[in-house]
Amino acid sequence: MRGKTFRIATWNIASNKNFDAIASRISDLDIDICAMQEVSFAPTTDLPAMFGHMDGSASEYDWHFMPALTPERLGGGKFEYYGLGLFSRIRLRRTAAFQLGPKDIGPPFNAESEPRILQIATANLGKPFLIANTHLAATDDWSMSAVRRLQAMNVADILRSSAEKEVLILCGDFNTAPASSDLAKLKEVLPHVYSSKMSTYVMEPVRPPIDFFFCSAPLELDISVHPSGGMSDHDIVVATLQGNDD
Repeated sequence: MRGKTFRIATWNIASNKNFDAIASRISDLDIDICAMQEVSFAPTTDLPAMFGHMDGSASEYDWHFMPALTPERLGGGKFEYYGLGLFSRIRLRRTAAFQLGPKDIGPPFNAESEPRILQIATANLGKPFLIANTHLAATDDWSMSAVRRLQAMNVADILRSSAEKEVLILCGDFNTAPASSDLAKLKEVLPHVYSSKMSTYVMEPVRPPIDFFFCSAPLELDISVHPSGGMSDHDIVVATLQGNDD
């Protein structure tokens, strides 16, 4: 597989349930694995669309969903689940999820008190590597967050031993800039950060990017940002890398 180009993306889809359109957009961008945040669906109505038959090139992809919030935690009287997803046309051999906190405090009142998770899977690009996905706490005024710092530390602790031995790419919506001190512990474990120089949150075009990648090892990655076509308030951030079987 030497010389083959692979494309890994991170995309907060903002609870958009038009899964056919989302799949088509990812396929059009020739993305191999897309790590998604804010995936929301009601099994009785949305599961057939998410896991049913897809026409065209999008039929090559598989969904791997991990809930962070269950229907009783979401509230609002809707039987919905909410969390993270990996949409991949590369076979993922193992997947798992880990709680990051904050601890169970009842229905979430704001984005900072909302429980968050880490999703992780094993893929193969000539040789095995780990891909992880997360969505850290947000604050209304973009301020520093003790909750986010704790979540980043938990991610670092979970991934530490694997990052020492394997190539690991963490994708996510971190709700803070790459240089933020909230992510300091994470950067100790995954020291290589790859991001765009432009904003990735459509509603705040002057803000630094909040959607980007951490890596355990230096990689030759080309970062590009693509509009979501009105499907989300986040752009699609893509990391393009060369396959190598060394």
